[in-house]
Amino acid sequence: MAKFLNAIAVLGVLLPFTQAQSSFIDDCTTFNSNLYTKANWAAGLGSVLSSNVNPSGGGVLNFEIPVGTRNGGEIVSKAQYSYGQVEAQFKVPNLPGVISSIFMYQGTSTSDEIDVEVYLNQGKWEIAFTIYRLGVKEWSHGYFPTWDPSAGYNDYMIDYQEAAISFYVNGALEAQFHTPSQQPTHAMNIQLNTWFPAWLNGAAASSTQFMQVNQISYTQS
Repeated sequence: MAKFLNAIAVLGVLLPFTQAQSSFIDDCTTFNSNLYTKANWAAGLGSVLSSNVNPSGGGVLNFEIPVGTRNGGEIVSKAQYSYGQVEAQFKVPNLPGVISSIFMYQGTSTSDEIDVEVYLNQGKWEIAFTIYRLGVKEWSHGYFPTWDPSAGYNDYMIDYQEAAISFYVNGALEAQFHTPSQQPTHAMNIQLNTWFPAWLNGAAASSTQFMQVNQISYTQS
């Protein structure tokens, strides 16, 4: 996510971010404007637009990629969160060149950041786990699922602790980083998005596609 630092840095100036530690569960029945704001920025091959993030009314928050575009959507928590478990259940679009993510991000060019990114690249699905400390990439690990992340909802969790950062997919530990001297130490915003990075060189959507989220939660440690 550090690819669009400047845009998010501007967003951070505009939004009233405050630090918080309280747990929450969002069932995505509506867009919870008390928890999040919708982002607008241009980077990569397109933009994320607030108009592309909307609830379905049936317990699903849709992040739309409109037909003929390389545009997506993003939500950013109004508060910042420290040690605990950040988790979301979502289904990604079956569209090469798109990254769908849940991540924690402090919001500046010298920022702490923890990413879970799901994408289809050259016919192969990958889930990338990445950690930045003060804007420097300290670690990254790729997990190649044998299943299709676009076929249904899957659970992705960041377990952010002082001693280690662990990454779970559908309840299974898939990666862990335990070098405290290289780990983030700041509270960060919780963000979810779907967008077109330049390095994946994805084509515009031939039909309208969605990243669909049916639960987001944070459990304080």
